Amino acid sequence: MTQRVPNKMDKIKGDTFVDVYLLGSIKSLNIRVDHRDKRSLNVIKKNIEVKLPSIQNAMERNGLTLCWVSNDEYLLLNQKKENDTLLAEFQKQMNLTTGVAENTTDLRVWFLIKGNRALDILRKGVPLDLKKSKISKSNFLRTRLGEIQINILFKSLDEILVSVLRSHKDYMIEWFEVCTRRGTEINFDL
Repeated sequence: MTQRVPNKMDKIKGDTFVDVYLLGSIKSLNIRVDHRDKRSLNVIKKNIEVKLPSIQNAMERNGLTLCWVSNDEYLLLNQKKENDTLLAEFQKQMNLTTGVAENTTDLRVWFLIKGNRALDILRKGVPLDLKKSKISKSNFLRTRLGEIQINILFKSLDEILVSVLRSHKDYMIEWFEVCTRRGTEINFDL
């Protein structure tokens, strides 16, 4: 997935030990597919040219990232404007099958966490033991932070994308401001 240039993002303010940016919306489609329906699978293969990812993974190609959500659900992310026409045609074709592709761009906001302690920020709030999860590039998780549902896409251990429902944007900004302040670092190696 192509990253935006940091000076075009809104940086979450504060004296922080990692950088957190509010990206806003990333173009996305929620895709539901019955794996027995070869026609739907062919529409995905032909239009997106991305292999369906396995559990908790994402596959990237040509500025499109396809993320595994469940056995029959995927999230398609696009950060390249030149893919917009392709996605409109894909959505149209997919909706003519037993599958469905719905535009979910306006439902979520995305944050980018950058820095060598990026994973530690998430470890403060998610119920998963990320140290034991063997996190690597292109892992995609749907979990919660506190009481809200979040999506996490690992670009690397130093660069992590997090999305929340738009209604939780202010909560996340506040949470990041509190949890990334210098002096709040936790020694997670103990």
